[in-house]
Amino acid sequence: MRHDEYLQRKRELDERLRAGIELLEAAHRAEVRALETLWAAQGEPGSPNPTPAAAAGPEAPARRRSRREDWALHNEVVEALRRVPQEFDKNDVCHALGYTPNRASLHRVFQDMVHEGALEVKEPGTGRLPTVYRKLPASPGPEE
Repeated sequence: MRHDEYLQRKRELDERLRAGIELLEAAHRAEVRALETLWAAQGEPGSPNPTPAAAAGPEAPARRRSRREDWALHNEVVEALRRVPQEFDKNDVCHALGYTPNRASLHRVFQDMVHEGALEVKEPGTGRLPTVYRKLPASPGPEE
């Protein structure tokens, strides 16, 4: 191997190294953006906003919800239940709400409503199949 061949091959190796590093850094940036988006979607206090401030105009939809009053989600679900069929799952409620709330919070609302007698579990969820709930008739109030 001549000296000029050696130098040429070394330059090619250095270029491949730089290209590989750039690809790795780009992949890392994409993973960090995905993680930040996931964090922001959970609506936790202090989550970063996944969209730049310049892109957020008056017509831009809100990406995350601010901290809400204690019964806000419960009240929203009660309202959404008026727009879902007699038998429904969480996807029907999310569609009626227009957003997907925190999974654990929504589950807690459903469990509270089952305990109150407003809903019953028709089919428990298994694997990727969500639980199917049935609306129960409202219990009669005190007679006046």
